[in-house]
Amino acid sequence: MARRLAAFRAPLCHYPLCCGLLVCCLLCLAAGPATAGTDETVASGAAAGHGVILLYHRIAAEGPGSTRVAPARFAAHLDALVDGGYRVLPLAELLAGARAGELPPRAVALTFDDAYRSILVNAFPLLAERGLPFTVFVATGPVDEGFGSYLDWDELRELADSGLATFGGHSVSHDHLEARRNGEDEAGWRSRVRAEILDSLGRLRAELGDAVIDAHAHPYGEYSRATEALLASEGLWGLAQQSGAVGPRSRATRVPRFPLYHGADGDARLRTALAARPLEPGDEGDPRVFLPPGEASPQRWRFRPEPGAWREQGLACYGADGTPLTLARDGAWVEVTLPAFRPGRNKVNCTAPASGGGHAWVSRLWVRADAAGTWLRE
Repeated sequence: MARRLAAFRAPLCHYPLCCGLLVCCLLCLAAGPATAGTDETVASGAAAGHGVILLYHRIAAEGPGSTRVAPARFAAHLDALVDGGYRVLPLAELLAGARAGELPPRAVALTFDDAYRSILVNAFPLLAERGLPFTVFVATGPVDEGFGSYLDWDELRELADSGLATFGGHSVSHDHLEARRNGEDEAGWRSRVRAEILDSLGRLRAELGDAVIDAHAHPYGEYSRATEALLASEGLWGLAQQSGAVGPRSRATRVPRFPLYHGADGDARLRTALAARPLEPGDEGDPRVFLPPGEASPQRWRFRPEPGAWREQGLACYGADGTPLTLARDGAWVEVTLPAFRPGRNKVNCTAPASGGGHAWVSRLWVRADAAGTWLRE
């Protein structure tokens, strides 16, 4: 592909891990200052044209709470978007507009990971009734193998023919792509991950044609700088599972999305997501994401936030269990004392009150391997 996303700076759960963090963060945000208008300093140079991407999996009344939203709650979300005057855009349009800083106010995109059948049965009628576009990220292996809970190719074509649906890749296997298999060297791993990503998109294009966009959603939200480099070299967007808004300075290979799921799908959670503003980490003292076997976890995360319409004195960071983390300042740099990392996904959320209301968000991921180069699967 000749396309490149030069204006974005490329490389540098499901959700049980982040449930506690999100709930605690929301409580902390509710207790803290929410609007500008005091004499606290507001960082200059606000980036225009930000948007918010919402992430769903199943739209179903039953099933694992970490990956489902009940149909009635989903309908309430859509009504809130329509009644609130939000502009629900096709994902590719929102991404391009965010990159250019030319999005309309209240821009939102709707995404679904994994291509569960409930998208067609329960979500699509609600979306079609309101004429809202959406994107499905498809793990093509389960579709080809005929797994019963997933859409088949005819059903995916039915969505594509509606004119509302677009599609992106979600790997072939939906495996933990950063995990190294037994005896796999670095070159073998890179080759396998490349095939997982590109073969998935190739299969989708063969079946769904122009409805497929140049985007890959990281399975389980896990990635590494090497995977980001691969996406950048192919001109592909990389969609993450980390909370936050997307703006002109967002990294194209780890685009934030707000996950919504049972227990984190209430009205307050949705309002918090829709009011989010970008907070980009800018420079980092240690840009590692994946931590291989034998490599020590960082004890601190040192970053220099990009300027934006958020209040520096309100910046706060939280661990995966919602515990506030200690911050230190060194000029424009912020140093966060990190909690102990476990094998698998480790996230830290940092937020700051935004001018005009809402909060700016940044969510930072580390993926830690265990001694075998893999980790316990949740």
